[in-house]
Amino acid sequence: MTRLQEFAQTLVAQTRDYVYIRPEDGLLILRPNRVHNLNRTATAMLARLYAEEPTDVAAVIRDVAGRYGIPEGRVEADLERLLASVAALLNDDVCGAPAVRETRFGSHTRDLPVLSEIALTYRCQNRCQFCYASSPDRGRQVHEMSSAEVCRVIDRIYDEAHCPTVSFTGGEPTLRDDLPELIAYAKGKGMRVNLITNGLHCASQAYVARLAEAGLDSAQVSLEAGSADLHDAIVGRPGAFALSSQAVHTLRQAGIHTHTNTTICAANRDHLDALVTYVARELGSEYLSMNMVIRTGTALAHPSIGISYREIGPLIQQVQTQAQAEGVRLVWYSPVPYCLFNPVQAGLGSKSCAAADGLLSVSPAGDVLPCSSFEEGLGNLRTHTFQEVWQGPAARYWRSKAFLPPVCANCEIKHICCGACPLYWDERGGFAELEGCAPPPPPWAKWQWSLRRLRRRSWGVGLRQAAPKE
Repeated sequence: MTRLQEFAQTLVAQTRDYVYIRPEDGLLILRPNRVHNLNRTATAMLARLYAEEPTDVAAVIRDVAGRYGIPEGRVEADLERLLASVAALLNDDVCGAPAVRETRFGSHTRDLPVLSEIALTYRCQNRCQFCYASSPDRGRQVHEMSSAEVCRVIDRIYDEAHCPTVSFTGGEPTLRDDLPELIAYAKGKGMRVNLITNGLHCASQAYVARLAEAGLDSAQVSLEAGSADLHDAIVGRPGAFALSSQAVHTLRQAGIHTHTNTTICAANRDHLDALVTYVARELGSEYLSMNMVIRTGTALAHPSIGISYREIGPLIQQVQTQAQAEGVRLVWYSPVPYCLFNPVQAGLGSKSCAAADGLLSVSPAGDVLPCSSFEEGLGNLRTHTFQEVWQGPAARYWRSKAFLPPVCANCEIKHICCGACPLYWDERGGFAELEGCAPPPPPWAKWQWSLRRLRRRSWGVGLRQAAPKE
């Protein structure tokens, strides 16, 4: 028992800020977004160990044994295996986790988000050709919550949605003067706090020092190319590349875990190898993330800027090859139809639409959006509880994947792929790229899909004109 007590005490103390146990749905969340399902006894043991200080293994064993009628000796042995498994998972060693059982993809469902984001503003200094939110123009059109209102939304996210991580995004969140105070408030709740930024303000050591003092855990800096000429052209701001690159160094020097994210588009698709080399050699990154252009916002005015689903697979594989050669890891964000490119087989993990599902996205006005690329909300957290919004019919439409393209209805892995991004198909006006990938649906299926989609009345930024007609 003494050895187990020492092991538990050390493990919990070292990982308390990283491990989050959610009894509401039996989840072990390795923040920000690595999720493992727990059974009842594992949930009970870990929830108490991580909730109480000091760690008291004997009390946990007595409590679980009494509650579930299990001999204390067995509970002790199970707890030892459980903690060894947590330690192994923290080191990405699934095979070394004795209490872990593998299940097939898509075999578990959950009803609470794992990640949350608050767009503090739609204002921005850049003029990106593919901004999903139509920044900075919408910065003058959409109401911004006050500091007190943002804090109230943070309360709902943590206390009602039981979501342990929040990202402040935009637009450009550093344009909010109260950002350090909002970071400190979320951190004080016990949340992991991330910043999604263009990096222009974060090149300043004095400014970043304020963010670090407030408790900022991590940051994602947008970097669209490995050269100043191309990056500055894409974001529409001379000098942006130098500031964004400096921001990566400044944030890291302040102890803030920082990586770059790139949107693959027509302008940089032929320069991705150079970008990977720059991120690895000049910025010294261990990994980088990438995504596709989301076909909303300013991308609608530049239709040639996007990459199609049929084109993206070879580009991802090219980046993977270059990243492996440079010793960095690629993290891929965007959902893609698995029949065109399978991210699981490529070693990138399962990717599907997280709208009103694994992600809770909040607009500057407090509206819960299916995701940040949508214009209309599902309900407002300033005036409604989380459950009122999250369990409403509009949110359930997205979470149930009712937007699944009709051509995907007979696909064996539709519950994993979910047909990729519904906004992509809205902008395309059909599903021609998927034809031939699965048996054709009955002729009435597309009409039925259009009717369901129309009833939800929630469209991407600037995409209302692409809605199915009544």
